[in-house]
Amino acid sequence: MNEGNWPELAYADWAPTKKTLQMVLQMLGKARLALSPPQPEWLHAALYLDARGFVTGAMPSNGRLVSMGVDVFDSVLWIDVSDGQSARMGLCGVCVAEIWAEFSAALRELGVEADIWQKPQELTDATPFAENTYDRTIVAEDAQRFHTVLSSVQGVLEEFRSGFFGRSSVQFWWGAFDLAVLLFNGESQVAPDDRGYIMRYDLDATQLNCGFWPGDDSSPEPVFYAYLYPQPPGCALAPIDPDSAAWIEQMGEWVLPYEAVRDSTDPGATLLRFLRCAYSLAGSLGGWDLKRHEYVLPLPSKRLTHRADRGSDA
Repeated sequence: MNEGNWPELAYADWAPTKKTLQMVLQMLGKARLALSPPQPEWLHAALYLDARGFVTGAMPSNGRLVSMGVDVFDSVLWIDVSDGQSARMGLCGVCVAEIWAEFSAALRELGVEADIWQKPQELTDATPFAENTYDRTIVAEDAQRFHTVLSSVQGVLEEFRSGFFGRSSVQFWWGAFDLAVLLFNGESQVAPDDRGYIMRYDLDATQLNCGFWPGDDSSPEPVFYAYLYPQPPGCALAPIDPDSAAWIEQMGEWVLPYEAVRDSTDPGATLLRFLRCAYSLAGSLGGWDLKRHEYVLPLPSKRLTHRADRGSDA
């Protein structure tokens, strides 16, 4: 077993915290969606991981910048504005409706105008935030354990994408509640017209999407996943590494159980093998020119390092 940075994440043990935390992060994600200028594939709506939890990054608001986040160690939702104003609200022992009321009031007091739709997205429970009085559990230790897993995963995702010469990003998606890395090869796709509004404009570019999903009520096993869009033929029969990974037809994804990674002698290396194998399949199945997208890291230079240390021009 690999505890520490790859702890156990049994869904049943932390489901109440997960549900409440997801509602809170949906509030932040919807604020980001309302305030941030649009980007392709909804990247302006994503959240990010930091050392203490989840953050929106800086967003414009009436000539100022505003940042928001959830600190899983202090169990607070925070808002900071570039004029020095700020707000903090506790998350333990209060329901979603109470958090929403305090969050909305704080935005008004800080002069942050954000048109936020109250209904959660990508969830079976679409109860508006103001009416959700039953999700009221955030156990700090559970939220911190989830953050620990994501922190370990993010490090591997960043290493994986470091050799890719092209548009890429690592982000936390508050709808599906997954941490993902997206690689784009530069080719556009016609947005499918048989999907909902969100998915239609999420699938207008050729991409490899890999990430970690923590599970939910219908599928409680946490997994890593990878898929190509458009989906090329041959995915079901393609060899995928490690042996514990498999193609799941109904999902259209390669899936690797979190427990298989956690139980391995080197979880980070095991996950990296899975990601790199999926990337190789982008070339062999998807026709990506992998050589063209190879980024060769610059060699360290003592001369440049010394000049930088002295504050001189290189």
